[in-house]
Amino acid sequence: MKSRFQPLMQALALSIVLAATSITATAATTPASISYTLGPKATVQRLYPDASWLPADYAGNYPDLAATIEKFTLQSLARDGVTDAKVTVSFPKSKGQIQVRVKIEPTSALGRTVAKRYAKVHPQLLDATHAQAALSAVTACQAAQTSPAAPACWDPQPVAHQPWALYLPLGLPMAAQRSVLFLDYPPIPALTGQDYLNNFTMCRWERIMGAAGATNPHAFEAIVDSRPIAAPGSGAEKLLPNPQTWFNSPTGAVYLTPTLQLLSSPPHASSKQTLPVAVFGSAPRATWAQIVGQKTVKVMDVGTTPLGGQARQTPWIATNHPDVTSYNCCPGDPAASCAGSHDLLADEQLDFVAACWLQTMSAPGAPTAEVAKQRCQTTWQDSASSQPSAQAKQTLCVQAKLDNQNRSAQCASFEEAWNYCSAHDANACATFDCTFDATQVKQPVPALDLRPTGWQDTCHHKF
Repeated sequence: MKSRFQPLMQALALSIVLAATSITATAATTPASISYTLGPKATVQRLYPDASWLPADYAGNYPDLAATIEKFTLQSLARDGVTDAKVTVSFPKSKGQIQVRVKIEPTSALGRTVAKRYAKVHPQLLDATHAQAALSAVTACQAAQTSPAAPACWDPQPVAHQPWALYLPLGLPMAAQRSVLFLDYPPIPALTGQDYLNNFTMCRWERIMGAAGATNPHAFEAIVDSRPIAAPGSGAEKLLPNPQTWFNSPTGAVYLTPTLQLLSSPPHASSKQTLPVAVFGSAPRATWAQIVGQKTVKVMDVGTTPLGGQARQTPWIATNHPDVTSYNCCPGDPAASCAGSHDLLADEQLDFVAACWLQTMSAPGAPTAEVAKQRCQTTWQDSASSQPSAQAKQTLCVQAKLDNQNRSAQCASFEEAWNYCSAHDANACATFDCTFDATQVKQPVPALDLRPTGWQDTCHHKF
């Protein structure tokens, strides 16, 4: 991955004007190491997954705080294009308190530039306005369950061995991100897998971003969870606390708007406009409407807003949750598993419009949010005036054959999906299975190095 993505990440990261908080000289041939303090250990320990407070079902995954912080910091560095740095966490004592100290030892100029950015933003993400506010909101929600003056809030109907737990956006890009994703997240596998992005939802979204043209989907994966609670991945939305009430108001704490502001405003964002924000799913759309002062926000709505009253405008688009197509089938499919959901083709097109929009709005010289949407709709969505190109239709078909809720209609691999679509004129709903006549395959399966980024994973078979 380094060889493919390093040039892009280097160009992004080296454009950032940064100030280091602490620099320690090393060997003359090696960039200086960067050290910074995250805060008191007693506080930081509550913000990272740790055996000292996690439910017993997860505690065994996080027995060592230093190792946990090191691991998530290395994940962030890798997603910012730095794969050769060393991270060490120590616990020095200062003014009577044990502190958490992070030391990053880069081996390149890019690594040093990114590490200097971390010295500023990593402590910010954990401060009283951001991660600590999320912890305060969770604490208030937990207390409300037993308060006679407030309705139950925390974990009213837990799934066996999947209790809720605070899980903040850790291990994500912090220097060279190109967008912010606002959605209901994360599912339990992200917590147990010790990787915030290691689950079906982000596996599939990376495929969409890659298929829509992103060479490095990780650059588009700075996430703000509308409810930063690890919970079962499906069927739990109605049980979870209201995002605006608990995570963006004095009832719990004001966490969402400040964190959206911070992540969408890195130094490489323009002086007039922040990074673009994509809003996924019904609960985040309702929350976003309150944040931007609108009555409602519907799928494919776009706009710009001075987020939280800041000077720069934030362009945004609203769309479906990334998992929606995985619960959909082709029109007319009688399979019981479809459960009346037959919007597969239309929802695939919406996903690709959103992915295209994010890339368009994150590029230099971006148009208005509305113009970008119109351009992306012309590329990816059927309309009275235009249709996707043959290449775009094939891409949409392949993704649909991998997402179909009817497992009989779902193809087992990229190769199988490609051949099906090639044999059926890019019609993902030509049949309600994945059979095709090999003699009708018109386009050979692309070589590995010619496939979109992320298309080696079928996601359904990985998770």
